[in-house]
Parts: sequence; structure tokens; C-alpha cells
Amino acid sequence: MLRTLTLPARVLRLSAYVVALSVAVFGSAVLHSAPPTELFFSEYIEGSSNSKALEIYNGTGGPINLATDGYNVQMFFNGNPVSTLTINLTGTVAAGDVFVLAQASASAAILAQADQTNGSGWFNGDDAVVLRKGTTVIDSLGQVGTDPGARWGTAPASTENNTLRRKAAVCGGDSNSANSFDPATEWDGFAQDTVDGLGSHTASCGGVILDVAPTVTSTTPSDGAVGVPVGTSLLVTFSEPVAVNSSWFTLSCTTSGAVAATVTGGPTTFTIDPLNNFAAGESCTLTVLAAQVSDVDADDPPDAMAADRVATFSTPAACGAPFTPIPQIQGTGTSAAVTGSVVTEGVVVGDFEGSAGLQGFYLQDSTGDGNPATSDGIFVYTGSGNLVSAGQRVRVSGFARERFNQTTINGANANASVVTDVVACGDGTVPAPTDVTLPFSAADFPERFEGMLVRFPQALVISEYFNLERFGEIVLAKPLAGESRPYTPTAIDGPGPAADDRAAANLLSRITLDDGLSVQNPEFVRHPNGFAFDLTNRFRGGDTVQDAVGVLGFDFSLYRIYPTGPATYTSVNPRPAALPAVGGALKVAAMNTLNFFLTLNDPGTTADDVCGGAQNLECRGANSTEATEFDRQRAKLLSALLGLNADVVGLNEIENTPGVDPLDDPTRGVVAGLNDILGAGTYASINTGVIGTDAIRVGLIYKPAKVTPVGVFKILDSTVDSDFLDGKNRPSLAQTFADVSNGAKLTIAVNHFKSKGSDCNDVGDPDLLDLQGNCNVTRRAAAQALVDWLSTDPTGSGDPDFLIVGDLNSYAKEHPIDAIRAGSDDAAGTADDFTNLIAKYQGPLAYSY
Repeated sequence: MLRTLTLPARVLRLSAYVVALSVAVFGSAVLHSAPPTELFFSEYIEGSSNSKALEIYNGTGGPINLATDGYNVQMFFNGNPVSTLTINLTGTVAAGDVFVLAQASASAAILAQADQTNGSGWFNGDDAVVLRKGTTVIDSLGQVGTDPGARWGTAPASTENNTLRRKAAVCGGDSNSANSFDPATEWDGFAQDTVDGLGSHTASCGGVILDVAPTVTSTTPSDGAVGVPVGTSLLVTFSEPVAVNSSWFTLSCTTSGAVAATVTGGPTTFTIDPLNNFAAGESCTLTVLAAQVSDVDADDPPDAMAADRVATFSTPAACGAPFTPIPQIQGTGTSAAVTGSVVTEGVVVGDFEGSAGLQGFYLQDSTGDGNPATSDGIFVYTGSGNLVSAGQRVRVSGFARERFNQTTINGANANASVVTDVVACGDGTVPAPTDVTLPFSAADFPERFEGMLVRFPQALVISEYFNLERFGEIVLAKPLAGESRPYTPTAIDGPGPAADDRAAANLLSRITLDDGLSVQNPEFVRHPNGFAFDLTNRFRGGDTVQDAVGVLGFDFSLYRIYPTGPATYTSVNPRPAALPAVGGALKVAAMNTLNFFLTLNDPGTTADDVCGGAQNLECRGANSTEATEFDRQRAKLLSALLGLNADVVGLNEIENTPGVDPLDDPTRGVVAGLNDILGAGTYASINTGVIGTDAIRVGLIYKPAKVTPVGVFKILDSTVDSDFLDGKNRPSLAQTFADVSNGAKLTIAVNHFKSKGSDCNDVGDPDLLDLQGNCNVTRRAAAQALVDWLSTDPTGSGDPDFLIVGDLNSYAKEHPIDAIRAGSDDAAGTADDFTNLIAKYQGPLAYSY
């Protein structure tokens, strides 16, 4: 180990020797012997969950005001060369002191040392971090613009799930953030959640560096550790490379006696692997013998350890020893009644371990306490570990707390993340599932079943599957009396008490069926019957699921069933073999293309904001990083349009960039694709060019053999009616068509009003919590402007037949639809102007996307 001594100035002539010594001790490390002239990172913590911190050392000799001098930290995620998080530093760091920047949700031990916190999403092991003064890089971790996979380096000197401390002889930062990065060059690595060195740093910069004796810097298990698994191997880490004799340690336990072990590793970290497991409930002592350990450098004396190092630990008690029952930990409230260190036993009723699962398992008391208000189950967080199997009885030691509002046992203390202390007690008696029925009597009623094996015996309706492909989620519900499925409140009742009552009833009558995977867009999507969801094993909304069995958990603000077996699925809403006959001579359809862009989006570059013309808006379609994505999107879009087989189709969310025509592009456009399949000239488009200033617009395609455009298209935007905010809504498009067979005219207006999830606070239109969402006044004003505009016959058709299609982002009983049904609110028009519109379009006038 190196230490800096303060010596008279006359010895500084030995500086050349200092450099030579540094290189001899640290090998190929890039070290700096001159005193620092700038700040640099001195510690990096990538701990469990949000336990992340950066320590910055000031060795310049004077205090530094971080805000005045413009110091900031930037983070570059997943190989992105552009930083998406910049943290401006504040406060003053004294000479020789450190400044600790921590994630706001870090562990208590980290926050106790923090000088500044930040609540944004922080780095993982594959993300680069840069320290800047103004815009000048003065230090960096990782390689900006490169995604290393999971990490840089090799554990423990790795950026993933480790703590890194700058070597004492490093006296300056890495100002080239784009060069290759190997943490071991300038950093010492430590196990995940090691935080005992945070808050201070010593750098051997300038002066004369002399040798000191090696020491043991850490042991695993640490001194005083309890509940150490009986199959644990021990780690001993020294302050520098050392040579050890064959008898350099002793290991003895109260039951096992002297423990024989093999040794691997070195010369800095050694692994001691006992030949047999420890006994349950015993205390052990590891002693590192100072006289048997010496350093390997040539700068002596000293070269031997100054004193023995002793560490004691204990293993968990044997199965059946006293423990805290799970119902006692859970209690009758919405949060844990017992928190802190606990030992409990139970049967594994749901095993969802591993990084692709829920990273843990559910444990249930096999008999319970007989109180229906207390849950008999609990979640045990094991991270990437695989410690149990369903049906096992196990004994768990850990720390009980609320984790994401679910009662959980995690690591040995509040700062530890994963449980490792699990003792197998043999096969257990799996309790029978507890029957749970809908509707719940209150929103928190399911809390009494949290973590338990349950069964929903009712035939519940599949009411929502928006998140099926992405998250493996299906919403099951019990419809209200007399209805076949749950309905959006404002599709049935206008905003007010009746809609509020329906919304409240819906919330108590639904449960989420979750596949128990934590990955997004999994290859295997689970059907409720337990098999893969595919073209031969499908379901439709309105079908039923009965006897859903699984563990009832809580995550992402919802109670959910994690299935442990298949449910009974019944198809009660089969897909019609053919469309129903509705009469009429023409078929008109509307379809949202879900961002059909010819210009590919290239995430991770600075050139991806090229869509939208002068607005320079983000391209929203397929990514150039996946070459087949555009082809898949276009093929699906064409297939859907072929299935509609409509004579006129209004389209939403097509690219709105000058010089780009998603409909009429000769090689990649919609019309060309349809005509390649159906024959030349089957479809044509209304060539509008750019409409408005949004990245997306509406458009029209039609069959020339069925209809002929009459006159020119017209646009509704704020220049026509100031109540129509085209900075929020996409401009509406109107075109008159004549039926080729009889010359009858019809004007079609395609629309895309502002969405419910958008922000309209800048125009004073927030969510009024009346179930109509954000921007409802904006949508209503657009609807009124639309009917006013159509009452003027903007295309000059001379015909009273109008059809409003597209995405009004409103349900049937909401204000925008009311405005259309009521007709014009101006003296220039009356509701009678739209009698034909309402008469011809008896179905829902809009849908919400």
C-alpha cells in the first residue's frame, strides 16, 4: 500500500523515483504523480435498486465553488453519444475533501454522505458518466457512444453491480470520454452495495511515496454477519497483491470445529471454499494470520501484515426453530405490521425467480392464523438468484418492509437488496387456493390476500388486452348487472354522477392477469389456458376465463394474479365469418396507421429529428437500427387495408414531412403496395402534401373505379376558425367524392383531435377529473369548429351529405361528440344542417386511441 508523507522540499528531487515506484507497484496503470489541477471522480457506486452515487475529489489545494465554476455531471445511456441527463452541481467542496452526488432514492447509508441528490433515472453498468467544467470534460467513466453490453470490466472491478474506488496513485481524470475503458486500470473494485469508503478519499499525489504493510480491506461474510447460508464460500481481499503461506488462515466453528477448505484466487482477493457445508445455527471465526502474509513489491520494509485480522459470522438456525409467522409480519393493514430483521418459514406457492421473472418467490404459511383480514403470504426478493422450487418448505432470514407497496422480505438489512439466507426444510404441504370473487368491497380489499395462492372461480370477461404483447397482461372483469362486458363510463353515461359511479364500480370489478415475467415484448406470450398465444390459440375481448389460479401480488399500482397453472377459457365472442350486411352502395372506413413514416427514426444519433419540416420533429416510425421493422409495419398495414376492402379510407398518423408522401410514394407508399397486390390503378390518394405543423397528419385513399374526387380538398385549421387549435389538433381534411355508378355526392371529413393523455395546460385546458381526460375543452372547440365549417359546404359540393371519420379521441357521451350531435353553435348554421350526418352515421361517432 502507498502512503504520502509530508517531507521537506529538498527531498522532492526524488520525484523521478516516485514515478518509477508507482509504475512498478501498479503495473500498466496510467498514474499521475503530480498534484491534481482539477476535480475527478474518486468513487462510483452501482448498487442494488437506486443505491447509486458518485464521489468527486478535490485535490487542487483550494476550495471550489461548483455552481460558480459550472461543474456538471452528464450520463449517457445505452451507448447513446448524446447525454439525456445533465446534473448541474451546487455547493462548495473544500480542499482535500470530497463531494458526494447520490440518487435521491439511494440507501440510507449513501444518503447520509450525500451533498446533493437527484431523482432522475440513473446509470446502470452499461452507461457512461462524465464530469465536466462548463462544457469541458475533465473526467469520465465508461466510453461515450459505445454500448459494452452489460458492463465495462470484470467483477469486482466492473461498472455493473459493484463499487469502484480510484486508486490512490491516480491524480487526474480521464478527459477523453471516447477512448476505451478498463476499470481495473485506475480503479479498485468491491462487492455490490459496499459503501463504507464513501465520503473520503486519499490520493498519493506529489511528495514521496513510501511502502506500508498490507492489510485486509474486506471479508465476505463481513465481521459480525448473521444468517450466512450454510453453503457459503468466503472471500478475503487485501490492500495490495500479497503472497501467502499454506497456513495463512484458520477457520473454526462452534459445531463443525476446525473447517477444512481449499483456496483459489489471489494475489489480492482469495476465495476460501469449505469442503463441507457449515452446520445450522453455529458461530464461526475466520482469522487471517499476519505472520503468514507479505506483500510482493520490492520496496521493503515493511512487507508483512502488522496484526491478525479476525472476522466472525453465524449461520441461520435449523428448520423448526422459533420464527415470526407470515400473518404476523403482514398484519391487517395495507403495510407490513412487522418491519426489520425477521426469520420466517413457509411453503413456496409461486416461484418467479430470475432476471426474466419477478426476481423472487412467494412464501405462504401452510396453516395461516385463521384471521381472514391478515394475509398468510409474502414476497421474498432474491434478484437473479435461483434458490427454491414451488412446493418446498423453506426458512428465510431477511429484512421485512414495503417494497413498491408490496410486503417483502429482502436482504439482511434495509440497505441490502436480495435475500441469500434461505434454508430448505423439505417438501411442504401446499395450501389450497383461497377463493376470491369480484367485485371487491373496497379498493384495498385484495390486500388481505397479498402473496397468497388464490383462485377466481367466476367466469370473468376478458375486458382489456392492450398490454398483452408488451407486458403479458390481460384484464379480467365481472361486468355490471345486465351487461356483457365493462364499458368506458363516458361511452354510456355523460360526465357526472352516473359516469363516476360506473367508473368506481369498474375499478372494484377487475383484476389483472400477469404472466409473471419482467421482460418487455417476450417471445412467449401466455394465453389464459396456459399455452402460447398464437394464430392457432387466440382469444377475443368478451371471451371468459374461469378458475384463474395463481398468487395475488401487487406491482405498478395494481393488484394482479401471477398464474401458477392454466385457467378454463371459453370462447363466447367468436370472430364473425363475414361482415354484416348494412346496405348502401359505398364502403367508407377510417384507420389509424400508428405512425406510418417513410423516414426512419435512428435513435442514438443527433440526426433523428428530421421529420416535420420546419418543426424539426422526432420521426416516430420504424427504426433504422432494425432493418426489417419498416417492412413488417408496412406489410401489416397493407394486410389490414386489404381486409377492410373499403372504397374510401381516412387515415391517421401518417408522416407529415416536406417531400415525403407515405401514401403515394412509388416504391414504399400505401397506394403502391395495395396496387402491387390488387392491380394497377385499384387505389389512388388525395395528394395534400404537408398539412399543418405536426409530425403527423391525416390523409385519404380511394378506389377510382368506385368514386371520383369532386373539386379540390379543403383544410380546417386555425386560419379558418380560431377556435380550432391546430397547434394541438391535427388539421382536418375534407374532400367531396361522386359515386361513379350514379353521380351522388358525399363529403368526407377526416379528423385527428388532441389526445386525452396530452398536455394542454399551456392553453388552460387541464384534466378536470370528469373522466374526459386532458384537453377536453380543446377537443370540444375543435368539434364545434368542425360542424361550423362543414355547414358552410367548404368544398362547394352543393350537397348536404357529410361523413365525419377519424380519431376524435372522445367517447360517445363526451362533450366533443355532444357538440357534433348538437350542430353549429353559430348563427350561420343550425343543427338541421347536420340531420343527414346523424341519420347516416348511427354507430359510435368516434373511438379513443
